[in-house]
Amino acid sequence: MINLSDFSFKVLDFSLPLWVVLLIFLMIGILCIGSYIFILFKKNRKFIYEKEEVSGDEFKRLEKFENLRNDFEIELAKVKKSYRSQKI
Repeated sequence: MINLSDFSFKVLDFSLPLWVVLLIFLMIGILCIGSYIFILFKKNRKFIYEKEEVSGDEFKRLEKFENLRNDFEIELAKVKKSYRSQKI
């Protein structure tokens, strides 16, 4: 049976133990994942809204305004419908 603690990589004139190689790959992996998460969450996202590029906060504000406008138009249509039904 092979003992993994005795396993080493020979590079040019010196040998590296397995745990050193794994530690190097672990550090590289943590660095890559950390930078990916940082870029993913800290990036100032841009959205296209009606053929214009806007920031994330501006997009949320415009979306909220559009929802409120749609709700207002629905309520206005209800009032007009009830007014017409009372008039007849």
